[in-house]
Amino acid sequence: MRRHLHPLLIRAIWFGAAWLLPTAPTAAAAPIHFLLIQPGSPGTTEEAAPVIGRLADYLAQHLPKGTAVAGLYLNSIDQVPPAVAKQKPRVAIVTLPYYLEHRAVYDWRPQLATRPLPTGQAGGGKTEDHYHLLVSTTNSAAGWETLSGEVAGTLCFTPEPVARLLFNRPAAALPFHCQPTDRLLRASRQVARGELAGLVVTDEQYTSLMALPEGTSLKELHATGPLVPPLVVTFGPPDAPLEAVINALRGMKNDPSAHDLLGELRTDGFGPIDSAALERIQSEFEKPSGRTR
Repeated sequence: MRRHLHPLLIRAIWFGAAWLLPTAPTAAAAPIHFLLIQPGSPGTTEEAAPVIGRLADYLAQHLPKGTAVAGLYLNSIDQVPPAVAKQKPRVAIVTLPYYLEHRAVYDWRPQLATRPLPTGQAGGGKTEDHYHLLVSTTNSAAGWETLSGEVAGTLCFTPEPVARLLFNRPAAALPFHCQPTDRLLRASRQVARGELAGLVVTDEQYTSLMALPEGTSLKELHATGPLVPPLVVTFGPPDAPLEAVINALRGMKNDPSAHDLLGELRTDGFGPIDSAALERIQSEFEKPSGRTR
């Protein structure tokens, strides 16, 4: 049976589409390489190709003449180290959990935050995210501490930071196992049937699932406070070419020529990071009750 990508999960692929196809290189300038790191997200390079080309063209028009752009979409954490070693990327778009776990390894410097559009809406993009623990409506647990078995989700591809963000515990100290899956609809049905203890999801995944028939069998048991959306980061301090990339992304929201492209990307654009919120999240992640480096 052919698998169809859920539109909201495809959005994560589209964010990186700009850098999957290179713009026309010139001998005068080495290409700027990008990575989109979305553990557990579905799809392939080929499926993202139509939006890739349009966003690549847009960025090329806003970079210094002769600057080429190329990149990779990575949905497996095993792909990241060899890609970094081979491509020598300068910029990446990363999920918050993966950023927290690897920011020191790659000397990541946050520059912008994505602005995903609320499901089924147009207008202003979301400036924050939340993670949710969903269980069956027949589950009588009073809290997550009494769950056992397996809890699944794409977020479970980065179980340690998610455990600390959502439950303020190391993953090994949870009463259940965090099982990675890229098949959320199937997992939601397993939760409804009692085959899984629960499902951990982002805001967009939560809204999407609850709008489907499967959502009538799910309820929220626990959620985080406000978190920051996926981040645009540079590997080390940005130089002039990287500043041009960042400015091009930042300017898309107010550029009429980017309106249709942003709609395809399911985002309102790229905006400032809530630095205070990010510092708080980093501090909580690294405190003794969380992860120490």
